[in-house]
Amino acid sequence: MRLIPSNLPSRITVGFSKGKGRGVFATKRIFVDEIIEKAPVLLVPREQVEILANTFLGSYMFNSDNRKHVVIGLGLTSMLNHDEDPNAEFFIVGDNITIKAKRGISAGAEITINYGWDPMDSSLKKRDL
Repeated sequence: MRLIPSNLPSRITVGFSKGKGRGVFATKRIFVDEIIEKAPVLLVPREQVEILANTFLGSYMFNSDNRKHVVIGLGLTSMLNHDEDPNAEFFIVGDNITIKAKRGISAGAEITINYGWDPMDSSLKKRDL
């Protein structure tokens, strides 16, 4: 695994997200296309997706940007909540994830991504995992 230096300025924090539990929030304004976070991911083997989906880790899995893999983000990426119209997007290269702002995010706003499935639907078939 390649190490990713943690040289990004501290612009994010974990806080309470109403109705969702914990979430990631901007502590300073984040501009469009600005990198928010870089972290490793765990690539979930296809034969283990259904097993993990039925555990608490199922809530932390999401489809990779190319939909070829199911991943669990490490670092603060695991605390990002889902939104159908997210303000951030992610890119996975190898076993690393980069979170980037899709639009400007004001200080105090929650940072969200689209998981590639509806987190309120526990059906694997509907998740397209």
